[in-house]
Amino acid sequence: MIREPTGRRAQTRHGRAAVLRLASWFEQADADTAHRLYTAAFALHPARHLGGSVEENVAAASSWWDAPAVDTSTVRPAGHGTLAPAENHSAQQARLRDAAEAEAHWRRSAADEVRSLLAGLTPRAGRLTMSRAALGVFMELLTRALGSGDATSGPVSAGDLELDIRLHVRHDPGAVLTIGEDDGDLTLTGLRLRTTPYDRTDPGPDGPEEEDGPDRDDEEEQDTAPQAGADDLREAADPAADAVPDVPES
Repeated sequence: MIREPTGRRAQTRHGRAAVLRLASWFEQADADTAHRLYTAAFALHPARHLGGSVEENVAAASSWWDAPAVDTSTVRPAGHGTLAPAENHSAQQARLRDAAEAEAHWRRSAADEVRSLLAGLTPRAGRLTMSRAALGVFMELLTRALGSGDATSGPVSAGDLELDIRLHVRHDPGAVLTIGEDDGDLTLTGLRLRTTPYDRTDPGPDGPEEEDGPDRDDEEEQDTAPQAGADDLREAADPAADAVPDVPES
């Protein structure tokens, strides 16, 4: 509560009639006038800080209703400080934008390298050489693919929509793939890999579902071998069947 210089305690001057009159003004006012009226009626002006001294120490938790009145006859509004100009972060934003564009560029290039190296199903035994960036993208896809399911139960895959690449992984107990990089070699055992575009969830006829290897070569050799004729089979069973018997002279 603020005491007026005369020592008389301030009294409220807003009764029911004043509230009704204020409501009628709001009802008749347009939007701009209503905003100005609202600001004036409820004292929604910029904050004014008052400075001064108090004879008695009052706790910060004390209610205004219970705190002693303060004489404001000598109080003057505090001076307004100068606002500091807003900092210009355009240089920092440009650096962050360039870094993001550079990272996106090398990830796209790395994905193209992985897609080129794994365009077909990897052999049961082989070696590939990747750059460090390509190996990073490959390991991301491989980790996500192996984490999506059990490769020993069936083929698994993982992809990146932004890079438009999907890695398909299948289990093959006899497969050994070595991937060379500047820092060393990475050996993958029991896995065969292939990449496709992101939206292609089926690796295709030459993908992980196809069985290829030495067994298929043996089958092809058997299919192309000449077939034995009926006479050859008969001779093999009884070599003397077609022999001409010796006839004694009379």
